This record gives sequence, C-alpha cells and structure tokens, in this order.
Amino acid sequence: MTKKIHERVSTVYRNTNETQIKVNVNLDGTGKSSITTGLPFFDHMLQQLSKHSLIDINLKCNGDLEIDSHHTVEDVGWALGKAINEALGNKKGIKRFSFSYLPMDECLTRCCIDISGRPWLVWNVFLPNIKIKEIETEIFKEFFQSFSQSAAFTIHIENIYGQNTHHIIESCFKSMAISLRNAINLDFRNLDSVPSTKGTLTGNK
Repeated sequence: MTKKIHERVSTVYRNTNETQIKVNVNLDGTGKSSITTGLPFFDHMLQQLSKHSLIDINLKCNGDLEIDSHHTVEDVGWALGKAINEALGNKKGIKRFSFSYLPMDECLTRCCIDISGRPWLVWNVFLPNIKIKEIETEIFKEFFQSFSQSAAFTIHIENIYGQNTHHIIESCFKSMAISLRNAINLDFRNLDSVPSTKGTLTGNK
C-alpha cells in the first residue's frame, strides 16, 4: 500500500503601500513558473530558481518601481520564503540539509541550507558592478536575507570566485535552487518523523 503524501502547496498575499504581491508555490512540481515583477532580470533569476528547484512558482508583484527596485526585490523575497515555509507544513519527512557547488562559466558559487526554523543568512558575495539593468546589485543580498527570514532557513551563500556580475548573481540563484530542491525532498525512510532531535523545526524551541 502506497502512503499518501499531503499536498505541499501554499498561496501568500502581501499588500502594503510599497508592493502588492501574490505568490503560489507547489513544492512537488516540475519547475514551471509564471513570474512578473516589472524587473525582467529579476524575473529571469526567479525563473531559474523555479526551474532548478522543481518548485512551481506563480508570482505577480506590482511595486513602486518609480522609486527604485528595492521594495520589489526585498518584498518578493519575503513573500516567496513565506509561501515555501507554509507549504512545508510540519516538515515531517524532509531531508532538511543540503549544499550545492554551482559552476557558471568562470565563476563558482556554493550554497548550504538548513531548514532549521532559525533564520540566518551568511552572504559572502562580491559583485563587481554596481548595477545590472535597472537593479542595484547590492539589493540581491536583501532578497536572500528576507527570503531566509520568512522561510526560517539558515542559508550560507559564497561566491568562491568569479568576474562577471550576471554570472555571479545567477549562480547564487541556481545554487540555492539545487540546495533547496534537495533539502525539501522527502526521505521515504523517515516520512513520519521531523528530522530533529527536538521533534520540531518550527524555530520556537
């Protein structure tokens, strides 16, 4: 008899004076995405995240881009992390830990994830260019920071070497995607157990 697995899906809304966001995720998808933020390069990075994590992501953001890209990028990180956290439910059966080394042409990036319930970001990434398209590159740290906070994940991202800003940023998204894919995967030997000696990964204990 095959054990029935609950659907790992979630929808999150975020409505403020700065952004209006709706995001839907399916953790057990095939990497399909429909993403519109008003920032084409950012859309492309989120598409990479969806494709390589196999998480289906439908995301629409209307943000105050007349000011700059900051609120849109940061708030999308928050909404996406929140949706993934909610879709994980009680986290029974997940593998929890994962890491990935991701080469992209001349650069190499490492991402390590612990779905711990304890939000923390270590960001050891130098971006040579101040801007890429209409986005100030420093804001990408804020995306991963807000994602880490709302998802309640410990995430360490380090660009080990690289020269091209586009490649470095994209390798960060792809490396996290692969790590995320493996960490949220179900361990069929351990479906009825939360992978923690505490018995919980909510972050409350």
